[in-house]
Amino acid sequence: MRRVLAQKKKLFFYSEDSVSFVEAKGYRLKFMAVVALCTMAVLGIIGTANKYYGDVLGLGFTTAAELTSENTLLKEQVKKLNTRLTEVSSSLQNLAQSDNQLRTAVDLPKIDLDTRTLGTGGVDATVYAGMVSKDASELLTSTSILLGKIEKEVVFQRQSFNDISRKQQENKQLFASLPAIKPMVGTYSYHGYGLRRDPFLGTLRMHEGVDIQNDVGTPVYATGDGMVEFSGSTGSSYGVSVEINHGFGYKTWYAHLSKCAVRSGQHVKRGTLIAYSGNTGRSTGPHLHYEVRRNNIQQNPVEYFVDDVDFEKIKAQLAVK
Repeated sequence: MRRVLAQKKKLFFYSEDSVSFVEAKGYRLKFMAVVALCTMAVLGIIGTANKYYGDVLGLGFTTAAELTSENTLLKEQVKKLNTRLTEVSSSLQNLAQSDNQLRTAVDLPKIDLDTRTLGTGGVDATVYAGMVSKDASELLTSTSILLGKIEKEVVFQRQSFNDISRKQQENKQLFASLPAIKPMVGTYSYHGYGLRRDPFLGTLRMHEGVDIQNDVGTPVYATGDGMVEFSGSTGSSYGVSVEINHGFGYKTWYAHLSKCAVRSGQHVKRGTLIAYSGNTGRSTGPHLHYEVRRNNIQQNPVEYFVDDVDFEKIKAQLAVK
């Protein structure tokens, strides 16, 4: 069995010195060395140019020094953010004090610190351990907790402001509806409400309103915003009367009238002309019998009068609106 030996190719060059062909030894190694050096030189030039132009090739040649510098800068920015968040949290605490003042002004209960704390509740922090260094993890976690706390405080405060706004609007409507003025110009007794002797029967009876004396035909005005529930003759001792439902549990009654100026179902404003005084029903003389009821319980109307308001001024104010 014959073995075929692989023949190695050799490189010869002509030597003028020896006037013969001489074998070139080690040329492969020298060639590879030259190629490697050229390759390294080219790569070095490309890498330098790429870095100079901001890694346009996307090779990610960012040095450790640059990463360290960037990390330090980011930490400083997070610290500054943490400081600003702390200032915002402090401002929210001051806002809470103003919030309680507003709540008192609109007749809402104050919110104490414990209630606010329970309202904002605990805050879940993002865990960064194992992803960044220990000090960076602690810094990011504290910032996350503080930011979450502020977000919940803002939501809680917004709800409180909404409650204040709603109550303020409700109060505005309530104040406009309260029977707060004297319904007619005339004289009256501060002690007209309560037990007194009936002029017809001579016995003590409960007088459930106040009598305001003046001539027949004196204008009578609504004492608060509301809706007319009754207007006309009652067929009883009250004679011609008007009843107004002011809402919020308040109703007013105007009796012994000579003429009504409004109809049932009509909405009226405080100071609106609703009738004229008279002497109808069981009456001993021209006057207006005026009653105030709250939740169907009789009230002393005099306690609702506000300094005998000038009706001409009220009409002027209504005209401006």
